[in-house]
Amino acid sequence: MMLMFARLVTLTGSPRKSMPWAMGITEYVNSHSPLSVTCWAGSFGYPIGTVAWTAMVESEAALAAGTGALLADPGYLDLVESAQDLISSPGHDVLREAIYGEPGDPPPIGAVATVTTATAIVDRMGDALGWAVEIAQHVEGVVGSSVGVLTDVFGTMGGIAWIGSQPDVAAADAARAKLNADGDYLKRIAGSKDLFINGSGHISQATRIA
Repeated sequence: MMLMFARLVTLTGSPRKSMPWAMGITEYVNSHSPLSVTCWAGSFGYPIGTVAWTAMVESEAALAAGTGALLADPGYLDLVESAQDLISSPGHDVLREAIYGEPGDPPPIGAVATVTTATAIVDRMGDALGWAVEIAQHVEGVVGSSVGVLTDVFGTMGGIAWIGSQPDVAAADAARAKLNADGDYLKRIAGSKDLFINGSGHISQATRIA
């Protein structure tokens, strides 16, 4: 079992100050904890100023051990306190379990990730997960890159996420064009009827900055 942890915050003020802080705390965490963290700037589908830190962990216990060490680290706490004027609302933590796709090396800085989420109808969860994996496999065949399928461990029951990445924006454009031109993909999307809560689908995009 692999879990993906993500912490999202919306930073305010000038990017001249907020982005260097976000990258700096990422570097600090990577050098002062066992966690391997990447930092992403939300571009579409997120509030302006959204930053997400993500890490793959083997268990919630491993995550707790890594974050626990940081909460006892004065240097880390100093960095958190230095950003008090940059964060106007509480952040949000997400923990998801990977059910399809082998996590490889993190994508390079500048990579673009597309995150699609939807909430399954709870009594159709098994069927929804089967469809989720099938559509991910189809997309992989069309665009030529991997797509992970994950389920929310906490929060609203039935949450499913599909996450794929491309090395840059141009590659993301090309992948989206291939998918939109694939008639079989559109037919398969129709197969999701009655599996998910109406209106729960959401697509967002982020770029790796550290």
